[in-house]
Amino acid sequence: MNKQNRLNATFKLWKDFTFEAAHQLTKVPVGHQCGRLHGHSYKLRVHCQGNLNPERDWVVDYADIAAAVRPVVQKLDHSFLNDHFDFETTAENLAWWLGYEIHPKLHWLYAVELFETPTTSVIFEIKPSFD
Repeated sequence: MNKQNRLNATFKLWKDFTFEAAHQLTKVPVGHQCGRLHGHSYKLRVHCQGNLNPERDWVVDYADIAAAVRPVVQKLDHSFLNDHFDFETTAENLAWWLGYEIHPKLHWLYAVELFETPTTSVIFEIKPSFD
């Protein structure tokens, strides 16, 4: 295998983080279960992509991903999300906010995936013009 081919290849990787938080949706119909105060064991999957760094033979150190993401997650952990935001705390809006917060610190970021439950998630893909 040609080393240059490997260095020109694009790799995708991810790292998971978890946090616990409560919220209450206000734009749902009366009686909707999400209109009541409730909590989730959130899982945040941070997706990165890029070419191999020829000095290290990896795209990005997982420790660098953790250093960029942990402070953002710690802001939300064991909190009432409605106290943090002036928008509806849906999974979609939270994924957008997380991407917006993490992207400047982690230029390999191409998507964030936020799981509210083990069987439901939303993916926010970072576009090149993301601002």
